[in-house]
Amino acid sequence: MIFYFSGTGNSAWVAQQLAQQLNDRLCFIPEELSGEANYKLRTNEKLGFVFPVYAWRVPKFILRFIKKMKVENVSYVYFVATCGDDSGRMDHYFKRAAKRKGWKVACGFSVIMPEAYVSLPGFDVDDKIKENRKLRQAKTRIDDIATFIADSRQGRFETIPGRFPWAKSLVLGWGFNTFLMSHKPFHTNTNCVGCGKCAMVCPLHNIEMKSSSKSPNHSESKDKPSRPYWHKNCVGCLRCYHACPQRAIEYGRFTQGKGQYLHPEKLLDNKNI
Repeated sequence: MIFYFSGTGNSAWVAQQLAQQLNDRLCFIPEELSGEANYKLRTNEKLGFVFPVYAWRVPKFILRFIKKMKVENVSYVYFVATCGDDSGRMDHYFKRAAKRKGWKVACGFSVIMPEAYVSLPGFDVDDKIKENRKLRQAKTRIDDIATFIADSRQGRFETIPGRFPWAKSLVLGWGFNTFLMSHKPFHTNTNCVGCGKCAMVCPLHNIEMKSSSKSPNHSESKDKPSRPYWHKNCVGCLRCYHACPQRAIEYGRFTQGKGQYLHPEKLLDNKNI
């Protein structure tokens, strides 16, 4: 059983590749959050987690879900995390969460995928040459990971700590989660036509279309009937930004002039984007 989350499709693609090669079943974490989160694994079934790295850590809502869930017959646990560059000590946070559940993590990996984070200065999507190179290399990487997991092997942890991994995860990760994980900077520019695509694709159903007079977090425009309003349950996945057909969504001033990215196979949880 593979539990996964994906914002722009990178982790969704990884999860689906693994599910196909391991003949396993997929569970999209946002769809599981409102339920009781009680699961029973089949005999010899593995428990996997696939997720994007956020600020060199495991996303906080993923950790909350792990804490909440109850799983029977756990014998083999693994994780695969996607990142645009390096992953810091993300593995430490996952292993700590698993240990609190009484699980021993058999193996864990990071997979470099095209960059999607654009919400701070210095961060932008990759150019097409780099994007295509990462996608090709990721396919080979996933094939290798799937073979290792299928054979029920253990003890292999291949993450990508990068330089100063503890400083990134502890200091920058803490600062990001404390001060930058906010829905408030999201707004629309004058390109917005009120199509509602952002609300449709939000994996947390956190965006509501409202008349412009009732939406505080968008630029004023009297001639358009509705605009997106971001509620507090935002996890910062940026799917709304990347999926907007008008390039109308901004995060403060940080995203102005930056690119958009969605995985080319657009495997975003049956959302038509």
